[in-house]
Order: sequence, then C-alpha cells, then structure tokens
Amino acid sequence: MLDLTEENELKSIKNSALWAAYGDALGFITELVDSKGLKRRINNSRVTNTVSWRRQLGGRFGAEVELPAGCYSDDTQLRLATSRAIRGDGEFDVETFAKVELPVWLSYSLGAGRGSKIAAASLVRQNINWFSNFFDQQNSRYIEGGGNGAAMRIQPIVWAAPDKSKAELFINNVVRNAICTHGHPRGILGAVFHALCLAYALEKNLIPGPDDWKRAIDFFPKVAELVHKDHELSSFWLPVWEERINLSIEHAFEKVEEECLADFDVVQKCILKKSQTAYPDLVEAIGGFDNSMRGSGTKTAMIASALCWMYQDKGPAHALEIAANLLFSDTDTIATMAGAILGVVADNPPEGRLLDLNYIEKEAIRLYRISIGESTESFSYPDLLKWQPPNTQQDAVGLINDSLALAGLGVVQKKGKAFESRGKDDAVWQWLELDFGQSVICKRRLHPMPMQVSNYPQKPMPPKTMPSIVKGSESKSHTPEQPFLFKSDVGEKKQNEKGKSNNSTVNEMTKEAINSGFDETTIGRHFLQLAEQPDGIEKAIVYAGIVIKAKMARLQSRAGAK
Repeated sequence: MLDLTEENELKSIKNSALWAAYGDALGFITELVDSKGLKRRINNSRVTNTVSWRRQLGGRFGAEVELPAGCYSDDTQLRLATSRAIRGDGEFDVETFAKVELPVWLSYSLGAGRGSKIAAASLVRQNINWFSNFFDQQNSRYIEGGGNGAAMRIQPIVWAAPDKSKAELFINNVVRNAICTHGHPRGILGAVFHALCLAYALEKNLIPGPDDWKRAIDFFPKVAELVHKDHELSSFWLPVWEERINLSIEHAFEKVEEECLADFDVVQKCILKKSQTAYPDLVEAIGGFDNSMRGSGTKTAMIASALCWMYQDKGPAHALEIAANLLFSDTDTIATMAGAILGVVADNPPEGRLLDLNYIEKEAIRLYRISIGESTESFSYPDLLKWQPPNTQQDAVGLINDSLALAGLGVVQKKGKAFESRGKDDAVWQWLELDFGQSVICKRRLHPMPMQVSNYPQKPMPPKTMPSIVKGSESKSHTPEQPFLFKSDVGEKKQNEKGKSNNSTVNEMTKEAINSGFDETTIGRHFLQLAEQPDGIEKAIVYAGIVIKAKMARLQSRAGAK
C-alpha cells in the first residue's frame, strides 16, 4: 500500500509519460507540413485533439497508410525502447539498446530524422558498438549529429532514477544513451539539459524556471568530469571522439555552454511578453524556424522548457496545442518534451485518445518501482552473442513456429488490413501489436520467412530483489556496462574477499591492459589471474569484450586519421 507521497510520485511519473506521448501524437500531425497540407491531413486548419489521419510511408514506392488517433512518432517509440533497456536493477543496458532496439526500430520508425536513421543503420554492423558509432556517410557525420533525437527519448532514465536531486547518479546513462546516435555536443548536452529540468520537476513538483535553466547550463562542465570518471566512456569513446572533433571535451562543451547562455538571455526577454505572439516570437528569436537550427538538441530543450514556464497556469493541454500549431517549428519534439515536464504537475492524464496508453502507463509504473528499489522485472532480449539484426526493413518480421514475430522483441498479432506497397517488391505495410502491448506499423514480406531462433527473446527472468533505497542517501556507485552477459546475471553484485565488486576487479585489469598499449604479457597474466577467481569464465568474457572493443576503437581511430 503506497502512502500519499508515494502515490503522488507514481502519479507524476505516469502523467509525465502519458502527456509526453500525447504531445508527440498531437505534434506529429503538424510536423513539417504547411497549412494546406494540414488541411489535407485532418480537414481542419488547426489541431486541437488527436485524430486519425493518413501518411505516406516508404517514399513514393511505399504506401499511404491510416494512422489511428493518438498515433505517436519516433519520439515516443525511442522513449519506449529506452525504457525497455532499463533493467530491473535500474541499470541502463546500453548494449542491447544500441545493438537490438535501435536496429529493429528502423523497421517500424515513424517520422524519424535522417541522422538518427543513419546512426541506427550503422549499428547493424557487427564491428560497430555503442561507443564507436563514428559514421561518416550520405552527407551525415556522427560528430555533426547535434539534433534533438537523443533529448526526446531519455526521460525513462530520469523516471527510474532513485534520487532526482543527485544528477551524477543518472547523467552518465543519459550521455551513454545519447552518444549511441549523436556525436555533436549540442545533441549530448540537449539531452542533459532536458534531463536536469525533468528531474527538477519530479523532485520539487514544480515547473523549472529561468534560474533552474541557468543551473542546468552551469552543470555542463560537470558532465565532462563525469565522462572522464566513467571507465568505458573515457577509455573507448572519448579518445576517438576528441580526435575526430579536434577539441578536448572541456573546450567542446564550453562552446555549447556559451551558445546556450546566449540563447538563455534571448529566452528570458521573450518570456516576459504577455502577448499572443510571445511563443512564436521566442521560437523565431532563438532560431527555431531556421532549417539549420530547428532540430538542435539544446535549442529544442530550451524552447520546450520555456513553453512549460509560459503556460504552466493553463495546463498541459493548452501548452501542447500551442506547440503543435506553430507550423514549421519542431512541433512533435517540442510538444513531447514539454509534455514530459508539464505532466509531472498535471492533475489528470490527457483526455484525448492515445495509442498504446495501457503499455505506456505500465512501463511508467515499472520505472517508478525501480526508482524506489522494488523488485522489478527486466525485458527479455535475445542473446547478444547469437543475435543477428535484420539486413533489410522487411526482414524484421518473420515466422517463429508459424506465428509472426518482430526480431528482437517478440510475437506480434496483425491489426487491421495490410497496405500494399507501390514498389515491385513482394511487401505490404501492416499494423502489428507486440505481445507486451506496443503497436507498430512495419513493412513485411507478403509471405514472411522463418526467423532464426537466436533472434527471438530469451525466456524472461524473474524479478531480482534490490536493496532498499532511502531517498537522499548515497546510492551504489555506477557500474560500467557488462558486455556479453546473459540475463541471469542481471542485478548480481557479488563481493570478493577484498571487499571489491567483481566489476571493479575487471575494470582495474582492463585499465592496466589499455594503458600498457595492449601488452600481450599483461593481458595473458590477467587471464591467468581470472582463472583463479570465482566466476572466472564470466569475468574473462567481460574482460575480453572490453579489451577487444578498446583495441578496435583505437584501430578505427588511427584509420580515420589517415
């Protein structure tokens, strides 16, 4: 039985999740469309509620499909993917997010930006990992990825955080999530800015204001410090990233900090206006209509926070309608990020229709339970040692024992009619519902092929008992991701005879191996030491994965510099 405080915290997280999805669904209707296009979509010049509409998918050889009322876009799709990748013990499993969720998302993405899609497609490659996705193709470069595609999806990490007042406990996971697809500091720090504003709202049950935005910007140098302290980020990602961007992380973040402070001064002046044009004037003043800046991670996060502050007394429905109807701005992402913040203090969930409402609410409840230390289930993914991401979009849907399934995620049921593709390929577009409650529209073969058993999720593991977390107390230190471990290892934090965790021992060895320049004698000695320890095989797998990935990152860095 929850006490009143716990009930209010659960309500805040649920409403935050639901209003975020609703803002996305509302703004998705008006995304990148002019007034004539909006009229064609919904037979109205203004969107006031979620309604069904039609959209062309897959380009001119794709299909025009019916989108139900409350259909959300890639913003909420990737938010749910992030949520699933948070294990029952509260750790964000960046490996499965990058290697399973993002590649599979390509098969059902709606309204996704080109940069995020190219980043996800790059992660399909076997030799690319979450910390080494330095793509440079099709006029899109990782280090130039400063859009809001990361900021719009990181809310679950904040919802699951045990203490919202201690940013150092969750910001590393925000950065890990962001760098899977975004390499420009604007994309990374936009996610950090939004995470800090959302955390403030949840901690104080208040809408963050100008002073809080300024504190979020002032936190940027601390993010660089946290990256240096994170073994995997500092060993694998940071050296290559600094070489490619030709700046230290401190100087790169400082440049974006200066940009944000300049935008902050502009926003402060705009929010004082009481006219009906105050919000459009703010968006224009900060560059929110400019094609080169419209999707900036930092600008979008600041616009969304300003929108919340300006309309906090009107309620989320009014504010999100304002955002969705400002054509040629980033309607869905501003509305979804504003919905996440405004939902925290909302009295009720949205009244309009919302696709997959029950599943979104269920995930919010799970994340709340994680935040208070309750025993909670983890999503079951395929074994990463055997996982093979789909090579083409239409191969993501296949047959498992005569049942349709979506690779990596599980069994699906058909929903409604299939929409025929205009191309010459043997394919249709169809709405499908996953067994855990999410709806996706996928391009699939008219006659699906059998799916490899290794691409089907493993049997779900029972919830793990977590130590109780007292709000305001010191939480457990961040444990680096453990590559290649199976689900049975989730949440296990055994102590060795010296009082150090298993991961700490492996981390010390990997640091020594990397600092030695991958000296063969040093690495061989480590394997012999691991053979003498309890769970030596599991530790050796972790050790080998980290060292091999570090070596690959070093080689890729040298190749890129030539």
